[in-house]
Amino acid sequence: MAVEETEVLKVDPEDPDPEAIERAARAVQEGGLVILPTDTVYGVVCDPRLPAAVEEVYRVKDRRRELPLALLLRDMAQVSAYVQDVPETAVRAMQQFWPGGLTVILRDTREATAAIRAGKKTIGLRLPAHVVPRLVADRLGFALASTSANRSGQPAPTTAEQAAEQLRGLVALVLDAGPAPVGQESTVVNFAEGPPRVMRAGAISVERLREVLGEVRES
Repeated sequence: MAVEETEVLKVDPEDPDPEAIERAARAVQEGGLVILPTDTVYGVVCDPRLPAAVEEVYRVKDRRRELPLALLLRDMAQVSAYVQDVPETAVRAMQQFWPGGLTVILRDTREATAAIRAGKKTIGLRLPAHVVPRLVADRLGFALASTSANRSGQPAPTTAEQAAEQLRGLVALVLDAGPAPVGQESTVVNFAEGPPRVMRAGAISVERLREVLGEVRES
């Protein structure tokens, strides 16, 4: 669904204006899509509880429906609101690499997350090392459904300008906090079965993962 105009608000990456956080939260609450900075790349977020908003993310990105979205958390304690089965290796990984560029894949079959799981029995969780998405999630009281703010097949945007260029007129609001500090997508690791397996290489190297976790497989 096209919006009348995509608004871009500049925010301080370390001390964002509370009004900008409030406006982003309100847009998400109303079923809109919002582009937010993270430490890795810019992401497009929505309310994971609203199937129509989730479907809109897939539509504006032209994203294949079998690819799930992830959840951006406000703090590590929020993990328990979404999953109960957390392997010890995943706990170690979160303690070492969160907040930061690690997305953990854990077992999940709840109906509440069905819209973003894309038919899978797992869910991706990340605690970003950027205050903006964490403040928005805190204001809302739930994690944000998220994926990189680009059209499928295009590079993940590291600036608000790159994200807006691809999705202008399709999202309600962009919070521009300057370039993403890391500039590389998160590393995705599946902890749902057997030894940890890297599903996507990214901000955290396999070598660093092995230093902390021991055996780590590569897809």
